[in-house]
Amino acid sequence: MALLLLNRRPVLDRVPAWLPGASLIVVTDRGAARYAPTGAFVRTQLVDDYTSPRVDGLIDTLCASGRIERVLTTAESDVVRAARARERYGLPGQRTASALAFRDKSLMRRLAARHGVAVPEAAVARDTGDLVDFARAHGLPVVVKPADGAGSVGVRVLRDPQQLRSCPLPADRTQLVERFVPGTVCHVDGLMSEGTVLHAVPSRYLHPNLDTATDGMPSISGMLAPGDPLAPRLTEATAAVVAALPPVPVPTAFHAEFFHTPDDTLVLCEIACRPGGCGIVEAHELATGVNLYAAQLRGQAGLPVPRPEPGRPRHGWAWFPPRAATLERLPEFCPLPYAHRFAAYGKTGVRHDGPRSSTDSIAELVFRLDDGQDVTERLREIEDWWSREVRWAA
Repeated sequence: MALLLLNRRPVLDRVPAWLPGASLIVVTDRGAARYAPTGAFVRTQLVDDYTSPRVDGLIDTLCASGRIERVLTTAESDVVRAARARERYGLPGQRTASALAFRDKSLMRRLAARHGVAVPEAAVARDTGDLVDFARAHGLPVVVKPADGAGSVGVRVLRDPQQLRSCPLPADRTQLVERFVPGTVCHVDGLMSEGTVLHAVPSRYLHPNLDTATDGMPSISGMLAPGDPLAPRLTEATAAVVAALPPVPVPTAFHAEFFHTPDDTLVLCEIACRPGGCGIVEAHELATGVNLYAAQLRGQAGLPVPRPEPGRPRHGWAWFPPRAATLERLPEFCPLPYAHRFAAYGKTGVRHDGPRSSTDSIAELVFRLDDGQDVTERLREIEDWWSREVRWAA
């Protein structure tokens, strides 16, 4: 018997240590396969188009062989396909109803709202008439996004009637239109199981993800201090959302995002049942000792998951996206005394078209937060340093 690992993350080199002694069959995106250690897996199947229906057929074939005892995942795109395979072949783990609730933002918010969680007013948009009707009822601006999106890809803010009337809506993918919610965007990351939060770490972004994806603003986030009055509120709000959705029966990572509005209200943006992107996993491991990918895979494999280690310092991260310009200068290192790791992989002289998503970057930084320090102050220090050191030419 073997575990089937569906993977598109650069983690394969660490998987044998996370799952010692396990027999693993791996279906992986070709780009992530370069991290696969030689001889570590029973079989490694490389896939060029990872989101293709052919991958679903391959998963079905492998599960039908009778050799698979569990299906493990690391990424958003595998949540539903893995759940369907588990149901078809009677394998333990998350089921389709739960997977869909964590993927479909419309369903997710309806379920959360029934349990008293504040959510943005939203509706399914099938044509421009739906957009106009929604804006007439709730005002402008409005946000249009794919119901199953990730990384702020395909998200648009419509601010005037002309944009409403000219906004194209793809026919092959469900779109939501929702009220634009002003304020700070916060995120909470940790582990959950059976409708309960096992542990959670609240953080805040300096800029909303949408500003990163559309305007090239740096994606910078830091963990809130334990004494920050917002921290327990975010943890409680996350617990309410997790309890409202169909439970995941094994320990699983989550990434939740909330708007903290000017009137001090927390409004759910979304929650995902997988580790967060960008520098979240690395910062989380430095601050808690728990690697969310490792915990996710161990939980899905039916193994014990690690517990947070107290006394570690808070951390944060920054992903610096490309702009629609030519990169003229890029720092080679970060001299800030609290920098933990800095990597620059952009190439000077190269013309960029801007970010493709909120996770697109040309450099990244993971940094430490001092005890009691205001997180916003440090996030702004990092943005100021980056603005001084990078240079773009139109």
